[in-house]
Amino acid sequence: MPEAWTEDLLANNDAKATPESDRSAEPDTTPTRPRSFIEKKIKIVTLQLARFLSRWSWITPNRITVVSASLGGPVAAWQIYQGNYLVAVAAIAISGILDDIDGDLARTTGMVSPSGAILDSVLDRYVDFFVISALILMAPEQHLIPGLLALLGASLVPYIRARTEAEGKKSVATIGDRTTRLILLVIGILTQQFFALLIILAAISHLAALHRLIFALMPDRQD
Repeated sequence: MPEAWTEDLLANNDAKATPESDRSAEPDTTPTRPRSFIEKKIKIVTLQLARFLSRWSWITPNRITVVSASLGGPVAAWQIYQGNYLVAVAAIAISGILDDIDGDLARTTGMVSPSGAILDSVLDRYVDFFVISALILMAPEQHLIPGLLALLGASLVPYIRARTEAEGKKSVATIGDRTTRLILLVIGILTQQFFALLIILAAISHLAALHRLIFALMPDRQD
């Protein structure tokens, strides 16, 4: 999906699924990643959906991850380029929900693993690339610079968190998280304000990256 968008490699604490060969019934001990207010509200719904889907063994977290990335990435991007904005928004919205469900399903079914987290993180970056590229192609001369900045920011937000947590430090929830960017993306596409959308996405993602970087560079507090 287009994050869009985005969170994420080494420390993807949203722990997604594992292939059949990597499944484990051991409980998930990965620390919960920082969540914004909006994410916490959405999580209430996705947890219930994950419990419902866990009834069918053929619905695996990795399959949900792939479906989510396909809808939010190439499908949504192509619909944007073709001018089918309602279809694109629907694909992005469903992708965003599935992107949360796969991690919830992995934890519910005991299939959490680093391989699933890595798969989810990599596919999220592809989603960002497809959607922002489609927006750039709507008017390349005008959209190129803000589009590239938005793409860079969308990658930096999860990367800084991953690096911070890989060093054993805590990260922080930020307004520029993936859920916020997806909501902005939906609004921008529905209103067809693509140039403004790219500028806002670039600004909010870089502010979020700076927020997390400053927090990461602060010395750890001693109890």
